[in-house]
Amino acid sequence: MKILLVLSTFIASSALFALEIDEKLTLRFLKVSNSKKTVLINRGAEDALALGDHAKFFITSGVIARGVVEKVSPSRSIWSLYRVVDPAEITDGKVLNLKIASPVKITVDPTKSMKEEEIPGGTDSMSMSDGEAAPDTAVSTPGISSEEKDELEGMGLEETEKPIKNGAKTKKSTSSSSSAPATSVMEETPVYGTNTSKNWEVWGTLYVNSLSGTVEDGQQTDATSTASTASAIDFSAGIERYFLTSDSFLKNTSLVIFAHKRTLESGDSIKLSTDWFEFGGGVNYHFYNSAAAVNRLIAFAGVNAGAGSADIKETVITNGVSTETPVSGSNNFFSAGLGAKYVLSNGFGVRGLLDYYSSSETYDFGEGQTIKRTLSGPRVLFGVSYRF
Repeated sequence: MKILLVLSTFIASSALFALEIDEKLTLRFLKVSNSKKTVLINRGAEDALALGDHAKFFITSGVIARGVVEKVSPSRSIWSLYRVVDPAEITDGKVLNLKIASPVKITVDPTKSMKEEEIPGGTDSMSMSDGEAAPDTAVSTPGISSEEKDELEGMGLEETEKPIKNGAKTKKSTSSSSSAPATSVMEETPVYGTNTSKNWEVWGTLYVNSLSGTVEDGQQTDATSTASTASAIDFSAGIERYFLTSDSFLKNTSLVIFAHKRTLESGDSIKLSTDWFEFGGGVNYHFYNSAAAVNRLIAFAGVNAGAGSADIKETVITNGVSTETPVSGSNNFFSAGLGAKYVLSNGFGVRGLLDYYSSSETYDFGEGQTIKRTLSGPRVLFGVSYRF
């Protein structure tokens, strides 16, 4: 009886000094479940946290999750994360801040919801100790010590959970000893978010370019150089690999391989008609919004390099008479630029890029006669993509 009286008095006094909306705390994740939907933190009732409190967890770059207190002891508390913005930041030992927030209620009319599906909250079994989180499939009572169990039972924290429907979570408490009553909470379905489960993307793009350079026509040691311009619409197709679940800088980095096809004409007195095929690879770094962002603009910088082959037809006009000579050649290229992507929740997206492109080509006509061409200049890219 004395223990229950002390605990009841403690809870009642904690309620009088509960954190207000927008109050902040610095904390550390002591334990994170495999699904990253349940976390144990080093803050509890002594810090004025109470059962049913809602909060936003954030770091310097922004909010990474939103959750509700499921269980609390004097120095620790277990939280169910019902909205995870950046799973990569939810790790054991992570130091961050929380800000107490009020639940945002939305309509219960399913026709007015952004989408209708069950969004599970945290149901992972977790103890108040700093041990390993239990498997994701466990939904039984947490394996806590007898002392901690007595403490939690005295606070009346035994409860059951129901899945969240249309972003709403219903929570039922089986005891009324705690100052926090049973609540029914409705949280908005996020329009913005991240999706770390899709790490591959295929895309197709069109390039509008305006390249200029020189064509060097020489035989043995003799060489002449003429201006060369080339304008064309080029087509590329590629596949991109993301590392969205990484805990390092790789989470915003992607690797690309692609093929590039174009046909163009260049030159004046010597006309070159080229059917050109390139293949290459590159790397992109996403610096504005996460690479996993959904329904938000993602800005990135990228560099690419590769090699190509071309079937070229040289047309030389002398005294009104034209002579055509077909020949094959090779080239290498490099490009760098800035771009933007926008990916929808269903995986489809659009992208655009402004880059600088430079290539060098060599064609051997035999008997010591070669033509070398260099082209460089800006290109504008636009296209569509699908992430899976």
